[in-house]
Amino acid sequence: MGKVKKITLGLVGVFFTFSMYAQFFPDYYDTLERKHEITLQGGGAFNSTSLQKELTSKFIRGGYITTEIKDASLEEHSRSNRVGVLGSVNLTYANYSSNILKEKWGYVLKAENSIFAGGVYSKDFFGLMMYGNDRYKGEILEASNINFSYTNYQKLGFGIIDKKSKSNVTLNVYNIQNHTNLNLSGLNIYQDSNGDTLAVEMLGTVSLPNNNNINQGIGIGVDFDFYIPILFGKEKEAFVRVQARNIGAAYLYEKQKNYSFDSTIIFTGLEFNQLVGENSLFSSADSIAILDTLGIHSGLKEQWIVLPGYIDVGKIVDEHSTQKLQSFFGIRLMPNLDYGPFVYLGADYRLNSKIRFGINGSYGGFGKFRTGIYSSMKFGNYDIGIASENIFGLISKKGKGQSLFIKLRWQI
Repeated sequence: MGKVKKITLGLVGVFFTFSMYAQFFPDYYDTLERKHEITLQGGGAFNSTSLQKELTSKFIRGGYITTEIKDASLEEHSRSNRVGVLGSVNLTYANYSSNILKEKWGYVLKAENSIFAGGVYSKDFFGLMMYGNDRYKGEILEASNINFSYTNYQKLGFGIIDKKSKSNVTLNVYNIQNHTNLNLSGLNIYQDSNGDTLAVEMLGTVSLPNNNNINQGIGIGVDFDFYIPILFGKEKEAFVRVQARNIGAAYLYEKQKNYSFDSTIIFTGLEFNQLVGENSLFSSADSIAILDTLGIHSGLKEQWIVLPGYIDVGKIVDEHSTQKLQSFFGIRLMPNLDYGPFVYLGADYRLNSKIRFGINGSYGGFGKFRTGIYSSMKFGNYDIGIASENIFGLISKKGKGQSLFIKLRWQI
């Protein structure tokens, strides 16, 4: 088998093996003249402020969830908690030999498949899901300010790139495959000590796909990277990258199921499990009429959504610096209620011209503080990097997340 064919098969294998993209991977600033560059990266990150891996792994791999496992995660919960998954596989091609507009500009092509899933929820909501309603008989269960969202999209992009600085701007078209959103600004549940009187106070909305079509809508957005030289420490030159991904909006022309509710409902002679589940009151053929009677309004409508994009500003590593040790740090912001401000700080060590590795710490996003490590190696015109932003989550069942991803690059 020829060398080119082996490399191609290897790239395809990685493309399908790593189907998600983690939150953070250190970037290097490269000003060498190139003709072509292909970058393939993928991986996944799950993070939570409160859910221990010992619990979440049971939902993925199966197994019995003991009371001790549930209690351990419950103790980690506060009034407001976050959980989320970010995942992507993306392919970028940069052509520096062609001239777009002027001689200094080449062009960029992009393809990507991504998911964004995240939520904010209360401690009582976790308790209800894990222990059921018996735990809260005779008490008020406060589960307000809950928000969950999920978006799966594919994108194709075309843009221009500065041949020297590598600054670039890309215009993207998006296919929205799935979008779901739940927002409960108010949800309080009271069940008396006998369990046969239930009062539910709720205010919120739910939006769900109405069919299984892989094309629910179309969107327009932009990516950009700007590299800015600065003086950093004893008048040494460093570089700040201002990066944005998927800044835009999409129109869901496939009508979505929408439910809205603002009411207080009192059930007498019914227990909680008679209201939810396969054989519950709301699973009957007359459930729509029941919803209307209870003040829960439903309908189908087209709608606009904001793409799950982000803006990242930070100091990056200069790939051609003679320094053995370099710092990198920054902040990432995402216009989504489920994702908090994400800050990171790390150190990059160049062992030699072909191998470098580093360590970083980060806080925010969907989780609390975590530490990560990475390594990258050069093989002629090829680079490969592998990393995790949550080492404790990989090795310990008490961790609150996991992260693993890979990056491949070819340059000539």
